[in-house]
Order: sequence, then C-alpha cells, then structure tokens
Amino acid sequence: MIPVNLLLVGWVWVGRIVFGVGGWFFLVFLFSVVPVVLVALVLTTVLAYTQPGRPRALTRFQAWAQLLTWLSLFLFGAFCPDFGDTEDSEVSLLTQVFGRSRGLLDLSYTITIGCALAAIAAYVVLLSSLVFARRQAPVPA
Repeated sequence: MIPVNLLLVGWVWVGRIVFGVGGWFFLVFLFSVVPVVLVALVLTTVLAYTQPGRPRALTRFQAWAQLLTWLSLFLFGAFCPDFGDTEDSEVSLLTQVFGRSRGLLDLSYTITIGCALAAIAAYVVLLSSLVFARRQAPVPA
C-alpha cells in the first residue's frame, strides 16, 4: 500500500511528463493537489495499518475502494492537460497521441474531471469504511 501510494502521488504530480506534456501544472500541483493527495493517502494508510485484528489486511470492500482510488489517480495523472506561456501550448496525452484538436483537449478535461470525482468518491468510501470498521459493537449491559 505504501509504495503504490507514494508512486501515485508522484504520478499525479508529474505523470503527464512521461507523455511529453509539461507545463505550469507542474508547479501548481506541487503546492495544491500533491499535498492534499499525500495527506489523504497517509491518513487511509495509517487507518488501514492500525485496524484491529491479525493479520493486517483490508476487507474486500476496502480493497476495491482502494483499487478504484488508485486507478482514478493513475488516469488523472495520465490524462490531465497542461498549459504553458505560449499560444497553443495546451496539450494532453490525447493531443500528443492523436494530434492537436480542441475536441480532444475538451475530452481530456472531461476525463480528468471525471477521474478526479471518481478518486474523491472512492476515497470517501475507503475512508468511511476504514473509520466505521474501527467502531466497536456496543456491549449489552
């Protein structure tokens, strides 16, 4: 869990550079998105490792929520468009692969927003399931 979380924090920050997409989001994400994602993933990791019971493992539901969070973060890092100082510098994975087109750039933004929303939803489900799993059953008097 820890290595994948760290890898995905880096991927969200600079993943699009692998596809030749680099710009101002490199700095913008460093001070906005990266700290939030890092704190969020550290929180769920700590909650997962401090769950009661042995061996330490996520439940099937928690594992699916974690996988969906990871997949959404991976796709966000891959498809996020970037911008620069010059005209026509908005690029994304799709425009790098299929050529520059406003439609592909709009699709990149749509995919990015959808992945961000999916990551947030999956994370809330994961966090909720980790928190509620810690609640102890009331002991009858």
